[in-house]
Amino acid sequence: MMVPSHDCSGHSTHLDDVTLWKIIVNIVSEPPRRERLRHINSISDAVRLLRSCKKILVLTGAGVSVSCGIPDFRSRDGIYARLAVDFPDLPDPQAMFDIHYFRKDPRPFFKFARDLWPGQFTPSKCHKFIRLLERQNKLLRNYTQNIDTLEQQADIERVIQCHGSFATATCLRCQHRVPSNEIEKDIMEQRIPLCPKCSNASKDEEEEASTSSAAGLSAQPIMKPDIVFFGEGMPDEFHQAMVLDKEECDLIIVIGSSLKVRPVALIPCALPNHVPQILINREPLRHMVFDVELLGDCDIIVNQLCHLLGPQWEDGICYRESLKEISRLPPRPIPSVALPAPLFPKRDQEDPLRRDSGMSTGSLEMEATESNDVEAVTHDMTGWWEPRIKVNLADQLPENTYLAVQPGRYLFPGAELFYDPDEEVESDSDSSSDSSDSSGIDGGDSTQPFQEHGVKRKTMD
Repeated sequence: MMVPSHDCSGHSTHLDDVTLWKIIVNIVSEPPRRERLRHINSISDAVRLLRSCKKILVLTGAGVSVSCGIPDFRSRDGIYARLAVDFPDLPDPQAMFDIHYFRKDPRPFFKFARDLWPGQFTPSKCHKFIRLLERQNKLLRNYTQNIDTLEQQADIERVIQCHGSFATATCLRCQHRVPSNEIEKDIMEQRIPLCPKCSNASKDEEEEASTSSAAGLSAQPIMKPDIVFFGEGMPDEFHQAMVLDKEECDLIIVIGSSLKVRPVALIPCALPNHVPQILINREPLRHMVFDVELLGDCDIIVNQLCHLLGPQWEDGICYRESLKEISRLPPRPIPSVALPAPLFPKRDQEDPLRRDSGMSTGSLEMEATESNDVEAVTHDMTGWWEPRIKVNLADQLPENTYLAVQPGRYLFPGAELFYDPDEEVESDSDSSSDSSDSSGIDGGDSTQPFQEHGVKRKTMD
């Protein structure tokens, strides 16, 4: 499709589909909320779609690589915690992927790059599942947000690396591009890689560049891996593929992504509403609407899907036995919480300060009366001191089971679906299928699953 327009001189010009897609991505602030397909609401429907669909679009995030041993960013011993010690001016983990910060000081990024360099990790069951879709001629495209190149290691060919990868590197000064193996030695030995074409530096100068201050490094012809940093545009390959794929796709599966970074997060919104959407993730996404949500460890969920799909899907992917579906959790008592010691002593406890104070008996009796009043108030307020407990439903799953929470949502081991047992929530049977923001569950729907699974909930009087 070509849309006519006019330039400043009045001459007619045309905008192609790729340009239009880029314009839409830039101007859309909040896409309209998708309506759930009511005829697709079970794991059986998901299996049926996997068997019948021929143009499946798979969008993957960091969750597909968790089991590969790739280090995370935000844990206590994660990459950012270690980098923050050496680079105290690093404001947050995202700064190392900010092109302006990188030009000012590339050292944090290159220290991190060694931990994530390709060749150190093995593709996960999710990667192998996507490759299986491709072998069966069902994969339209795998859009990955990851930069670990595990898709290539899994031999997935129809892949778009939305945020680039470590596969190549480009000089920031002369744009000379090289394959990653040409800078690998520098990366592993913690040296800043310099351009072999426009740099005439001696070995001494290269060593100085690797150990000098940030100010000295900013003037060097640095070889930057071809990862899309914040502040850089998406590759044209992404936009060109999306223009075609959004018209052909007959099923989208989002695996291990929070869908927070645009424009990749807009991919599900760009598809026609009749295209079924399936989520495989540790937690639900409140800002999105999926027809089927399979929540838990992504590898475990893929393992279960392949068991349900049959023998031709199991080879090389199924690594554990099939799970049993249950519709309710066994009753489990809410754990007791130890209360802090009272602020005031009991009446029958002798106060050594009073014993030695020399105060008269009359004054002691008056003070005791006041203390008793305060103690009564304190006793009544102990309920306010109890910490609020968030309970993860997945922790209550019996071994080798998964839970059908409600139509369209399933809970597997590894899920992160929390609720507050003491939170007051109105139950609305209609909202359980249409709304994801009406309950006390973090990312959950209605109170219905808790009332059915033996978990007490407060109700409105």
